Amino acid sequence: MAGLVTIVALGGLGRSEATPTLLTAGDEVRMPLYAVTVLDAALTDEVEEESFSAEPGETLVIVTVQLENLTDRPIGVGLAADKVESHLIGLSNPLLSLTGMTPTERPRVWRGDGSAGPVFLQPGVPSEVTLAWTAPDAVFADGIVELDVYEAVESHGQILISADHINWRRGDLTARITVDTKDGR
Repeated sequence: MAGLVTIVALGGLGRSEATPTLLTAGDEVRMPLYAVTVLDAALTDEVEEESFSAEPGETLVIVTVQLENLTDRPIGVGLAADKVESHLIGLSNPLLSLTGMTPTERPRVWRGDGSAGPVFLQPGVPSEVTLAWTAPDAVFADGIVELDVYEAVESHGQILISADHINWRRGDLTARITVDTKDGR
């Protein structure tokens, strides 16, 4: 009995932190609700076609990904769609976030094909999407960008929100995708 008390006191039966799978650009992370592959990443001061620029002392972290919605309902990237809140990006517990940085501004998202408007992902259709964060210059001075990929845990509305409302919540850290922006990948 004393041995069990010692194990518990030292955290031996506590929940262990998940160790993410370490990946690089081109590797796919596939989970039950979505899949993501980082295609490229860059650091820049401005994305002219999106009228998006960094302030002095900041840089824009641009990550081009292929996202696939593996559910049977459309989802929005950065917004709700048809009673589904995916939380793929955002300020509070997003499923995709940059390692070592807490954003102060909402990340931006757009399609590289020039189409305007919000980004929606149809079920089973892989889409190339660009994600962009504003970050302090010093955070990515070495040119290494890491994207943390979290498991999506699906929950349904109950009392205040209708039962058909779906909310994806952040689960365990599943993977960390590292990209060296100086190599172009």
